[in-house]
Amino acid sequence: MAVINRVCANAYSSLDATLLNIFFQMISPGLDEPCFMLKFVNSSNVNILISYDGIYPNDVVPASSQVVLPFQKNSRTKSDIALMKRGIPIYVAAEEHPGKTGYIHVISYYQPVTGT
Repeated sequence: MAVINRVCANAYSSLDATLLNIFFQMISPGLDEPCFMLKFVNSSNVNILISYDGIYPNDVVPASSQVVLPFQKNSRTKSDIALMKRGIPIYVAAEEHPGKTGYIHVISYYQPVTGT
């Protein structure tokens, strides 16, 4: 398979932070493609916990900020080397109490391939 010299976006996910509580809720049922960059944008007034299994927290996105996870600067598409695995679900929870405003957004990018 040949790598195409461009970047594409996976489906964008968003959740109203006022609906969050201390229990994990799915925000993305699974990434469409393995991604080399995953970004969390938190426009709420509370810290948001991130989980990839819905049980244990893996990361935190502070209130009114964003976290960018650049897994690999030079993507080796479809190899799963330094890429966030395709199909992995993403869960979010409020660290302490629900936000009074804002959203949490999940944005990711991948490099497409051509051929078989």
